[in-house]
Amino acid sequence: MINTKNILVNINKGYIQHFLTMLNSLAVNNMNSQFDVYVMHSDLDDADKTYLLTKIKQNINLIYIFMDNEMFKGAPKVERYPYEIYYRIFAPLMLPQSVERILYLDSDLIVHKNIDELYNMNFEGNLFIACTQIRGFMQWFNRVRLGVNKHYFYMNTGVMVMNIKELRPIINQEAIFKFMKNNGWRMYLYDQDVLFRFFGNRIKLIDPKLYNLSDRYITFYNMRGPKHKIDADWVENNNVIVHYLGRNKPWKDNYKGILANYYKRYKV
Repeated sequence: MINTKNILVNINKGYIQHFLTMLNSLAVNNMNSQFDVYVMHSDLDDADKTYLLTKIKQNINLIYIFMDNEMFKGAPKVERYPYEIYYRIFAPLMLPQSVERILYLDSDLIVHKNIDELYNMNFEGNLFIACTQIRGFMQWFNRVRLGVNKHYFYMNTGVMVMNIKELRPIINQEAIFKFMKNNGWRMYLYDQDVLFRFFGNRIKLIDPKLYNLSDRYITFYNMRGPKHKIDADWVENNNVIVHYLGRNKPWKDNYKGILANYYKRYKV
């Protein structure tokens, strides 16, 4: 029996091709699953939706959620981080009541193995299952910067299983908007800062080497001199999700790293 998994994404017109590549990798490596993919957007038109339908695999079902960017006016924004980054914060209020668990995926990543284990993980009372790319001093710095205690952990929001059932009744839009508008000067990665500030004490951390691996992480990990370094063979045999974080994208001429082949393998 094929089981259905809920996937959440937020995109704009500029990321359609990368979104399709991510979806292709997800579909090909998880043929045992049917996916309801909730697409949060503000600018996709009928032509875009028709085009997407011609490119997706049979186990992908696209469900669109229109977001009015007027609601985010006054929230901090820069060119690299448009209002779309905030959509995932309010997803629990926009998704159907039938959705109780969902896996959020950025469009600049590749899923190259089965995600059953990740998707079905026990929340153990937490609101998110996610990875962190930082440790030590930077965790402390973010706690001080955003005024929280040692039980809070700063997560990367590019891959996260969200406990929608538990999040839905506790999302306080007024408090979140007030925080964003009053604290723009101290915010770096806006959506991550918000989720950290409000929910960072209810995150189940999982291994970024498996579920959120970037070239940047590989570099810093190998610099520490581990017994077994991360190389291309290790990634192929062990990793589940690779994530092209920051400006280092495999579709750009200046890309540097060992993960580009995954994007090329699934490119639509």
